[in-house]
Amino acid sequence: MGQRFIKQVWVAIALTVMFMAQAQAFSVKLSQSDLNQMIKAAFPQTQQYQGIDAVFTDPSIELGVANQLKIQVTMTANRADQRVKARAAFDGTLDYSGANRTLEIIQPRMTDFDVLEHNLTQDAHLLDEVKQLKNKPAPMILLLDLKQMNLPLLGNQVPRSVAIRDHKLVIEF
Repeated sequence: MGQRFIKQVWVAIALTVMFMAQAQAFSVKLSQSDLNQMIKAAFPQTQQYQGIDAVFTDPSIELGVANQLKIQVTMTANRADQRVKARAAFDGTLDYSGANRTLEIIQPRMTDFDVLEHNLTQDAHLLDEVKQLKNKPAPMILLLDLKQMNLPLLGNQVPRSVAIRDHKLVIEF
């Protein structure tokens, strides 16, 4: 459903473009719900995080204002034969790179961490190490790679800017 939904959103954007009187400049606003459907295509993601291999899945975004947002992910931390699975929340700043055509969360910081399951013994330290990552900078989190989306109805235009305004994602072409 995810890829199909993304295509439907981009088709709606393309139709909006085709019917606009001023084709030179226009903007599209996406709700938090729309964005949550679209970003599923960028997951799972694997990150190296303070010496721990972390796999992020099941993203859920909460849009704020002035390019601030929160994302919750299921994070599976692995090291050797140790594994911790948790629901983790990060605060961060939205960044759009026109050159790379990517939408990312930069400077994310883990703000919450709830263990769902683990396979640790008493002498395993992975859980303590993961908990120590709280409020420390994390690697960038990719939300969308626009290069992987074929948008012929938009003439494969590159957005001029992408920003969060009033809890909506505003894409300007």
